[in-house]
Amino acid sequence: MGVKKYMHKGRAFFQVDEWLTLPDGRATRFRKRMIPTREQATALVAKVRTEAFEGRYFDRVKAPDVTVAEAWTAYQTVSERDNDTWQTEAGRAEHIVRHLGRRNAASLTVRDVDEFRTLRLSEKTKRGAAPSHATLDREVELLKRMLGYAVACETLTVNPIAKVKLLHKPNVRVSVLDEADFGKLLEAADVELKPILLVAFDTGMRKREILDLRWSQVDLKHGVIKLAAEDTKTEQARTICLTSRAVRALEDTPKVPGSLYVFANPSTKKPWADMKRGFAGACKAAGLKGVWFHDLRRSFVTNARRRGVPESVVMRFSGHRTRAVFDRYNVVEEEDLRAAVKKLESAITSETTAQNLGQEMDKAVQ
Repeated sequence: MGVKKYMHKGRAFFQVDEWLTLPDGRATRFRKRMIPTREQATALVAKVRTEAFEGRYFDRVKAPDVTVAEAWTAYQTVSERDNDTWQTEAGRAEHIVRHLGRRNAASLTVRDVDEFRTLRLSEKTKRGAAPSHATLDREVELLKRMLGYAVACETLTVNPIAKVKLLHKPNVRVSVLDEADFGKLLEAADVELKPILLVAFDTGMRKREILDLRWSQVDLKHGVIKLAAEDTKTEQARTICLTSRAVRALEDTPKVPGSLYVFANPSTKKPWADMKRGFAGACKAAGLKGVWFHDLRRSFVTNARRRGVPESVVMRFSGHRTRAVFDRYNVVEEEDLRAAVKKLESAITSETTAQNLGQEMDKAVQ
């Protein structure tokens, strides 16, 4: 209680946490952070004590009530500006606003968060199952960030759920197809699906980047695909170099008359909306269980890294802007660790041999 010093982003600030006694004997708590100097904090304590003693404490102007929906609206601009995954955050916010949007943000409690989780677990995702615990954690994390931003903007005095604990239950997909499994999948796929799978497995492109691909973006002579900023999820232009087999697959892909798209529905001339049924059928025929189309992107990242491609180059291929997101796709297994040890042992042996040889040559000269 009282005035305390704390550090925030390398700077010293002071906070006030004081119980005030009102004229009728009731006690109320006053808290304030981000005060630049101890003198200002001390003066603030004296001021509110006087107001409480004189009965003027509740005459001060209070911040307006902020709903959870309003907190998201304020934070949304920051999310779009700073986060590669802002579209995903917008999707998570839809669930938060749907269940908690009208609630006064300042009145949220741990129980409210638990009830929100229970409601979400009773719903179904697009895959027909309940949301995973990791999904719930990301939604709660977003809610905490929204309210934390409201505190920074001084529309909230304190984040009421700042100390809510996450579930932290493992939910990371580690499915990686090697060349043999992918060969089975490719052989089992329908003719129109084969080039789509090959481009996904050999480039790490996102599904929509592939399905929305236009012939004007493809340069088969130089073996590259060029995506403009507006064609990517991260709104960053990138050039993707193709393997020779991907080039051959695109060369063999027939053009749909009247369509600009590489993988077009002949009936509509537009890109395929999805390929779930065809992909599921190919997986079943190939004997692959629990494989998603998105696993091809993870497979590219992991296989490229295992084959010695620098991670910075892999990130340029896949379009990952942040290391944190890239690491979710880069699966490291025990065999990778064993391979690393073999490389280290080989390097140590080579260096030791060279050092011994140098010493023997020095002795011979002497």
